[in-house]
Amino acid sequence: METSSEIVPRAKQLYRRELPGAGYVAIDVTQPLDDSESAPATERGRIRVSVERRADENRRSGHHPPIVAEFTGDDRAPEVGELYRMAADNAALARALIEWQGRRQRKTTDD
Repeated sequence: METSSEIVPRAKQLYRRELPGAGYVAIDVTQPLDDSESAPATERGRIRVSVERRADENRRSGHHPPIVAEFTGDDRAPEVGELYRMAADNAALARALIEWQGRRQRKTTDD
């Protein structure tokens, strides 16, 4: 049996709400198993806002919802309040999705 020293993150959902029409918005925090202050920034927790636009559960299978906002930290960080405000505001989510789509399109044209 082979062992790995890789730090495996654990996820916790802080917030979720259904969107009008279809889908949902969620705020998740992912923390590595080693969440000590001495851990390098790349191994610390991440907080993400994701927006699932698909209504049909079967269409969601195999696809990850777009991550429209993300930062390094944990659920005690001051940025969490800003993410809650974004997740509760349909207009802010629409703007974030438009920005995400723009970044995605630029990335494919740059490749």
